[in-house]
Order: sequence, then C-alpha cells, then structure tokens
Amino acid sequence: MLKLTLLTLSSVAALVFGDVLKVSAAVLNSSFESGNFQSWSTAGQVTVEDANFGVTPQDGTYQAVLETLQDTTEVGGSDLENFLGLTVGSLTDLGVTEGSAIKQTVTLKAGDIISFSWNFLTDQDPSENNYNDLGFFVLNGFTLLADTTEVTNLSLFTRLSRETGYKTASITVQAAGIYLLGFGVVDVDKTDSGDTAVNSALLIDNISVTSVPEPLTLLGVATAALLGTVFKRNLS
Repeated sequence: MLKLTLLTLSSVAALVFGDVLKVSAAVLNSSFESGNFQSWSTAGQVTVEDANFGVTPQDGTYQAVLETLQDTTEVGGSDLENFLGLTVGSLTDLGVTEGSAIKQTVTLKAGDIISFSWNFLTDQDPSENNYNDLGFFVLNGFTLLADTTEVTNLSLFTRLSRETGYKTASITVQAAGIYLLGFGVVDVDKTDSGDTAVNSALLIDNISVTSVPEPLTLLGVATAALLGTVFKRNLS
C-alpha cells in the first residue's frame, strides 16, 4: 500500500509539473466556438464567421470579424473610446471617424501571457496616408496591431483586397488585476472630411491566457516528484 501511494505521488507530481505551465485562465468563448459573441460585449458591425466567409479560422470552426463599412457601423471614435474604457483622444486624435469593437473583462495574474491570432484586411490604398485605417487591441490601454501601411499581401478574399494574413500576438501581464480585454478596427480620415467610404476589417481567433505558476508551487511539485522517485528506488 505504501509503495503504491508513493508511486502514485511520483506519477501525479510528474504530470502536474509537466503541464503546470500550460494552465489557461478563463477568457470565455475565446475562439468564438459558440458561433456568436456569447460572453463578449460588442459595438458596431461585428459577426462570427466560419471558413465560408472566405478566410479560414485559426482555431476550431469560427472566428470574430470586425468591420468598418460593409454595413454602416454608426459608431464614432469617441463612442469607441467610451466603450473600450480608453482615455479621451486615444482614437479621435488619430482621425478615427468610425469603427467596431468587442470587449470582455478578465481577471489576470502577474506573469500571465495572453496570446491571440489576428488578421487585418482592407480595401484602402496603402499610399493614401490620410486614410490610414487600423486594427488594435486593448488591455486597459490602446496598442496598435496594424494599419494600411503594413498590408502587403494580396488577399484571395474577394470582399477585401489586401491583408496582413493571420499573425500571432503575445503580451505578458505585469500586475495582477481585473482587465478590460478588447479588439477594434477603425476608419481613419486625417483630412477631417469625415470619410467612411472604404472598408477595413480585423479578424480575431484563438485567444488564450497561460498562467505561470508561483515559484513555491513549482518547488512543491518538484519536491513531491523527487521524493516519490527516491522512495520508489528504496522500495524496489
């Protein structure tokens, strides 16, 4: 009985130690596999699409699609700032005229790593600097993902002519707390003419949060594994 208990301890500890770095915190409906925006709040023109949309999702069957024009969003830059908890001017000072966004509140620990897949698409001509549409994410603050100057690939997608292609972004959380996680895409017009005539989109998929265990947790698991191995040898 003692030998079985110690062997079990060793096996369980080894399994936990091997997998402990892969523990995922809760971002609900993180790959949009509900087929809708369950657990997310939305603003503007947003849909959940499968591969029939023309772009293949990165995880599972579905992906989030945020657009600026395909239908009229009627959500201005200041509205998006308020929706995403951004400081006044974060978007409007960039010349944002309209856009779409999604958000979710998440509880994170220091050292957690957030990763997600994203693809920025546009019909905007990259040479037109005054109309530099962009895609971004929010983690209690604005971070640019891409704009029209970074769209170099010709998309096979007939609805939009250019794309970055799917890329992966990762962010390490510096302090524990409750965070607003958001994603957005916006039309930009630096001429102040209010132009909203060209569509851009941001695709989001495969969001995950990996928790790094505290040092004492790792030490305890490692010690348990070591003791199990030692006792196993002594009882053999």
